[in-house]
Amino acid sequence: MAELGISHTHVNHYGSVSNKKPLSSRNRLQTVLHGAIFTAAFLFVVAMVCGVVG
Repeated sequence: MAELGISHTHVNHYGSVSNKKPLSSRNRLQTVLHGAIFTAAFLFVVAMVCGVVG
């Protein structure tokens, strides 16, 4: 990795999939909230395109 100019500290910042910690309750709640907001926005745009809203 040194040849690419990326330090080991920087590489370890991202970690591997196997080293990921399980989501805490706050992170899980935030993920669910973001998913719900994204889904609501997507459905709103679909409703606008189909002429249901507006």
